[in-house]
Amino acid sequence: MKILFSLSLMLLLLVPYVYAGKDIQTYQVPDVKNDFCGVDIDFKYCKCAFHSEYCNELNLDSEGAHSHVLTEFREWNRKKIQQIAEACLRVDGSWDKDSWTCTMCTDGDIREGTKCVPFEKVDSEVKECKEAMKNIKNDWIKYSDFDDRLGGEVSYEVQQFNVTLNEIADLVARAHQIKYDMAIEAEIRLEMREYKTALVQNLRNNITKAIFRLAWVTYNTVQGGRGTAGSVQKMLSPDNVVEGVGATMKVVQAHIPPHEKALQFNTASTTGKIGSIAWNATLETIESVANPAEIAKQGMKDIKVAIAGGPDITDEEVAILKEQHLSNKAIDEALAVSYAESATKRIELLEIENRITDKYNLLQEWKFKEYQRVKDGLENQCKDKG
Repeated sequence: MKILFSLSLMLLLLVPYVYAGKDIQTYQVPDVKNDFCGVDIDFKYCKCAFHSEYCNELNLDSEGAHSHVLTEFREWNRKKIQQIAEACLRVDGSWDKDSWTCTMCTDGDIREGTKCVPFEKVDSEVKECKEAMKNIKNDWIKYSDFDDRLGGEVSYEVQQFNVTLNEIADLVARAHQIKYDMAIEAEIRLEMREYKTALVQNLRNNITKAIFRLAWVTYNTVQGGRGTAGSVQKMLSPDNVVEGVGATMKVVQAHIPPHEKALQFNTASTTGKIGSIAWNATLETIESVANPAEIAKQGMKDIKVAIAGGPDITDEEVAILKEQHLSNKAIDEALAVSYAESATKRIELLEIENRITDKYNLLQEWKFKEYQRVKDGLENQCKDKG
């Protein structure tokens, strides 16, 4: 019952006056006894204030109760005025805070300040302002500095957005490089296991193919000997094994073509893609602009297909390889180094991904600040145009 009464009261608080092209409604202060007492305040306070009843129960005298009722009524009345003013502005009305009057345009007229004029007579700038403010949430981007044509002349907010975006691109590129390296290392570990199996089973042909593939990948296709490639290079280096194996490895290396395609991940493509999708991209989209693990696997697959065989090695050389790489646990040590390096990379990757999340959130903050700047600017331009 109280809810229905309050809704009805809100409708009655504005007294309407209808003119051609406009609807003017003025707020009338409600009656304390009829509209406030017993509705939004305990009736006992009003009974005490106006009739000296229930005062003992409230532990108040009539004067104290009267003061309490009026204080509560003023605050209640202030909130009513605020609600009505906000409701007026939401329907594009003009609110006069001195007279508590809301003026709304009707019959298709457009408000210019406190005036209502036919749409065809509205100034073109006023029309543009009306349209811009009406669709600001969807169209604000076209009024912002997110425009390539502006070159370097952009707002501070957009400058910081671009700085943050570049930082994200660098971090994602680094994350992709780590994922790529880890995938390559995982593939090389598979090659090492095949090589170990061939040694254990004394499969000379398989030994030749496996060690040739390992040498091909680690010496000719992976930049800088990173990670597992570095540990395998150390295992296969002629300078780190006995003379017999050294000679064998020199033979293997001599058969590797010097200008084969390198197994590399192009981080430039990552940064370029991020720049083109970042505006509306989610964090998940930004982080998935490339699939470095699949690229690594495909690159290794292509190389394996390209390697038909390997150089001939003797049974004596196979025996030396078994001694150096199997009995002395060189393969197991290289695998252990690989797993340790991958664990370190996983930690680094997690740290980078956390930083990417923080930077992405910052990116959204700068985007919102640019929106707020544009919105405030339009409001300032349009405030004198109705």
